[in-house]
Amino acid sequence: KQWYQRRVRGDLTVGFDSNYADKKPRLPVCPGSHMITFSFENGCIATLRTSGTEPKIKYYTEIVRGPGALESEEELRMELGEVVDAIVKELLQPEKFGLKPRPS
Repeated sequence: KQWYQRRVRGDLTVGFDSNYADKKPRLPVCPGSHMITFSFENGCIATLRTSGTEPKIKYYTEIVRGPGALESEEELRMELGEVVDAIVKELLQPEKFGLKPRPS
């Protein structure tokens, strides 16, 4: 799918942010943060980070559309859900690395 095209937008572990010409982040750099942000062609943004207190990988996702977007909120939620599923399957690879989802 078109949205699957991604790029690393920022890595606060090493101090990189592709949104700026100088590639320097505007947020504080923290070598222990292990925080990486990806941008997708469809306007989705996903930030993945490790927990500082527990053996967990956390992720935060959003989808951004401009004014006049034609999709309904339900359609956007479904699209974001597809991206989250792909992130888990393709980037985190739970089967390969023995990762377990949190209990529902």
